[in-house]
Amino acid sequence: MHRSYHSFDMSTFAAQLFSLSALLCLATACDSEPAKTRPPPPDTRSTTCSNERELGEDTSARRGLLRGDVSGDGRQDEVFLAVDEGAEPGCRALLFVTAQDGVTAVSLDVEEGDLGLGLPAVAGLKQIDGGGGAEIVVDMAAGASTFFAGVFVFADGSVEQVRIDQSLPPTENLFAHGGGVGQLSAADCAADGAILISTAVAEARRYRVDRHTYRFDGLRLARDPSEDETHRLRFGMIPRSFPEFAGPPFSSCPDA
Repeated sequence: MHRSYHSFDMSTFAAQLFSLSALLCLATACDSEPAKTRPPPPDTRSTTCSNERELGEDTSARRGLLRGDVSGDGRQDEVFLAVDEGAEPGCRALLFVTAQDGVTAVSLDVEEGDLGLGLPAVAGLKQIDGGGGAEIVVDMAAGASTFFAGVFVFADGSVEQVRIDQSLPPTENLFAHGGGVGQLSAADCAADGAILISTAVAEARRYRVDRHTYRFDGLRLARDPSEDETHRLRFGMIPRSFPEFAGPPFSSCPDA
């Protein structure tokens, strides 16, 4: 029987093996350099609170949601509060604004006792300063019969609180409203973008009503003493004579 033997070409086999290895390397994206780990995403928080992102995404932590143009671009923005009662002080309540450019937050300084009263709470979106987007009115604290509201402005991608000249702790930069038979407090819009801050205090059979006018200087409200008013009248005449006492704060201001 005749057998035929074919010679084994070693060089051809080596070339084929090399080609196969190259194809496998391309398929698996092999690299002579070690794999590089992707850097962590940048911290995009607006506050120093570590729970900001979690609160912004947790719908169960929200207290109300309002829509209106607070950015001044003509679009409807979303405004909501989120509360985490177990967080560290200063991070228990955050105010969020969702606008065209993303989500921005600011932490609110609230007392633990007010959290149990349902505060803070977004009271409304009002055009208070007379231009740009609407301002955000937030009830921040409560006394026996008086509430205290803060006003917040969304500008340049951040949320900041309006400051009131000569206001002092514990109600610094807050607008008092409501009250009882001994004293009433109110805040509202006046002409030409001014703000009225008024009180009515019981004096014998009448009430002394003091009305102070403030004007915006950026985010600061500066008092204009030249427009101060003082009146004395009976209790029932107060809301009829001075509309700031007739409803919630900034009721006369245009809506968002």
